[in-house]
Amino acid sequence: MTEVALKVGMSCQGCVGAVERVLKKMPGVESVEIDLPSQKVLVKGDVTPEAVVQQVSKTGKPTELWS
Repeated sequence: MTEVALKVGMSCQGCVGAVERVLKKMPGVESVEIDLPSQKVLVKGDVTPEAVVQQVSKTGKPTELWS
């Protein structure tokens, strides 16, 4: 199982919901944890970092790997 951490530009619970929805539709995703204050998204499952970034980018939110 892979763990991917992202920094996603989210400002409200609506943003959190949008990010969570697109990730839960993604094949291989087992869990999604979102921390709005730090704008951190943690995805666990059989996924690649590149695919996760691409999926979250569909929301239009600024997205990058957590460094």
